[in-house]
Amino acid sequence: MPYKVFFNELKEIEQASIEQESSTKHAFNIFSILRKYDEEVGLHSKFLAEMLNPQGSHAMPIFQQLFIDEVINPAIDPQEWRRELLDSNVQYSCQTEVHYQGIGRVDIVLKSLKNIIVIENKIHAADQRNQLQRYFEACIKMGYSSEKIYILYLNKDGVPVTSHGQGKLQDNQFGQINYKNDISNWLDLCIKEAKNYPHIEQTLKQYGRLISSLTGDNRSARMKDSHIDLLYEDNNFKLAYDLSQSLTSFQINLQKKVWQELLIAFKEKGYSFNFCDKDLQSCDENRKIKNYYKNESRKNRFYGIQCEIGTLDNYRVHCFIQLNHNIYYGVAVSFDGKRIQYPDESISLGQQIAITYPDLIDSGKKWFLGGHMLPSSPLNFKKVNSIYKVTEKNARDKWVDNTVNEIILFIDNVKALEWISD
Repeated sequence: MPYKVFFNELKEIEQASIEQESSTKHAFNIFSILRKYDEEVGLHSKFLAEMLNPQGSHAMPIFQQLFIDEVINPAIDPQEWRRELLDSNVQYSCQTEVHYQGIGRVDIVLKSLKNIIVIENKIHAADQRNQLQRYFEACIKMGYSSEKIYILYLNKDGVPVTSHGQGKLQDNQFGQINYKNDISNWLDLCIKEAKNYPHIEQTLKQYGRLISSLTGDNRSARMKDSHIDLLYEDNNFKLAYDLSQSLTSFQINLQKKVWQELLIAFKEKGYSFNFCDKDLQSCDENRKIKNYYKNESRKNRFYGIQCEIGTLDNYRVHCFIQLNHNIYYGVAVSFDGKRIQYPDESISLGQQIAITYPDLIDSGKKWFLGGHMLPSSPLNFKKVNSIYKVTEKNARDKWVDNTVNEIILFIDNVKALEWISD
């Protein structure tokens, strides 16, 4: 009964927050009206660069100073960069969409006489091959010594850069920051500084709400305060803490349900998938899923389910549905029972798959022929707002059914290219 009362009070807080949000018209947001809320270049990079420009239209150099003190410098110490802390009293010029010959476009660049700061802004785009390494090498060519180069990898919630994007750059040669914590906290400080300038303050608040939507944290400040007040009442903190101990078990159980229901749905349509590791070898499903949550190491990702869909010369061809936080799928190749990077004999098939599905993501690692793709309704087991879509049984059934139909159509289209034999 205490839990039921506690949840009812939480629902009342949420409902009050929704009503308050509606009555104050917080849904009106100039950023989402003019641009897609998750547009990296045209929205986020441009706005951040404007804020970080001490000569920007806001005429408030304090924004850049706060970014150096509260975002860059804290990222240096815990990541053990071989760098000195930056002096926030030194002003940096700021540009966005900077093009370097042979390197490509850089999202945001800040420069002083001694130092250069490069910010790679990632929201949905895949990491490009050796991207951070190439930026570092470009800065060297510009005359900056290695200890004066500050490379920052910015994404929504702190998911590490891939080795594909990192290249040969060492872990202590760049830092990682995220929107969910670093940018949100910095914005809060900037809003306080802009309180005497309502037009700037309100613009920053709107952008802050956009960031909350982007990262899945849509709770208002008032709602957060109400949650805190609730935890002080009676025995509520103990109730919340005890319940939190079951969250990992719940997530393990939920992910098992998703995989099992996918397997059942495929079997009903005549496709025999089985649980496997990244090498397409059968493995212990329970252990894999538990390790994913209880030991957050990169090596504990990259498992899923696979089905052999044909042969190509001496190789076996599979549809592999893999987990790397996101669930995604594509065509994999095995030889002598083990997955291999696709051989030259299969390159033409890979090219045809990429033509058929131009939205495939190619990591350059040669593990998926032509690349891999996300379901039309993506599912990421590290994002709470993504997990919501499969917690309720009817919603999960719909997601499984739609995803299975998409993947079967994908398999049929690959077979229709007539490169593989049954």
